[in-house]
Amino acid sequence: MSNQFQQLVDEFWNRTLFKFWPKGLKPNHLTCLRFFLIPVILYLLATEYFGGALFFFFLAALTDSFDGSWARQRKQISEYGIILDPLADKLLVILSALFLFWHYPYFQILLIMVIIDVLILVESLGLVIINHDITTPSADWTGKSKMIFQVMGLITIFLYLTTSSPIWLPISLIFLYLAIFTGLLSWFNYSHRSLKLIKQRK
Repeated sequence: MSNQFQQLVDEFWNRTLFKFWPKGLKPNHLTCLRFFLIPVILYLLATEYFGGALFFFFLAALTDSFDGSWARQRKQISEYGIILDPLADKLLVILSALFLFWHYPYFQILLIMVIIDVLILVESLGLVIINHDITTPSADWTGKSKMIFQVMGLITIFLYLTTSSPIWLPISLIFLYLAIFTGLLSWFNYSHRSLKLIKQRK
């Protein structure tokens, strides 16, 4: 996702949804909502209420677009939001994917996707510890593309579990392979920019 595309998304939300947005609602509130929805989604998956899990997963994924756009449009970007937002994204994807992998071994590809996200997450936390600062490299187009493909892959798996229609299986695999490819690119780019950030601080 280029900066131009991100600006288009921000402008779209600003001209539509954000006109009716409660003034007291902050971007970090949506991030916290995403954290809250994670156990809800896992519970619905455990009870095999896949339609409900699909709905709340889609809602949680939407809040990722909302909180970032809202923060940029209203200049409410906070240091903690910079950390909590991607952390919520990764926990949403990692925990949902691990649950599906554990209960439905057919989706073994999910484990590879999870490993890549865990590596990026550990590297991010390590960077915070090394620098004694919560500043980390922001997501570039590879990271944003990875998140989109991950979400679409998981949504199509939820659709398969909800409808039992086999048509969703090959579609989900396409998205998941794209998620792995962009995930590897994202990990490489993130590592490269992290090293540059460490050198700048020395």
